[in-house]
Amino acid sequence: MDELLQEMIDPVPPQHDVARRRRLVTTVAILTLAGTGIAAMATAAVFTDNSTVNSGEITTGTVDLATGDLTFTVPSEGLAPGDALVAPLTVTNSGTLAYRYAVSYSAEDTTAADGGSAPLTEWLQLRVYAVDTCTRGATDSMGAQLIGAAGSQVGSGPLSTAAEPAALVGDVATGQQPGDRVLIAADASEQLCVRVDLPIDTPNEAQATSANLTLRLDAEQTTNNP
Repeated sequence: MDELLQEMIDPVPPQHDVARRRRLVTTVAILTLAGTGIAAMATAAVFTDNSTVNSGEITTGTVDLATGDLTFTVPSEGLAPGDALVAPLTVTNSGTLAYRYAVSYSAEDTTAADGGSAPLTEWLQLRVYAVDTCTRGATDSMGAQLIGAAGSQVGSGPLSTAAEPAALVGDVATGQQPGDRVLIAADASEQLCVRVDLPIDTPNEAQATSANLTLRLDAEQTTNNP
């Protein structure tokens, strides 16, 4: 009885209707796939083009500090208390970038075994001047420009014999520091005048002593480096 009522409410579709529905679903599926294929073909078929651009060679600038020789003319009889030696030192910008530079020094006692008993570095005094003519008279004049490192004891001695170079002009720290020297243009140069004094009050024990002095110059670019 229940089955009869169910068939009356939801009769089984004729077999030919079922087949028609299946064909319709299949046809729709085929058309859908065909449409997808056409869209894929249309997407792939586009015009393209490309071009390359060469930037040319990219080069960097150079910081190149060049110096002349530093030669003191020591009297053949040796220094006496009250004497002073001067020597010019030319600094040249041999690179392409403007730079600032600082000067430091190292000193070493080189007294022979039969020399005096007082280290010469304890008495020598070192100074650097910016003068047109590197002579003792020019450095003694009232207008002589003494240049040095901020806070240093340059000119008042004694010379440092530490392993690390001591500040003489400017500061080797990066960036602009008090006393730094600047050479703006390539091929620019300036002359420094280095002076070494043996004070008049040097003791007798400093006889037959000697020392060696080495200057070091450190440069850094000024562009983008305030």
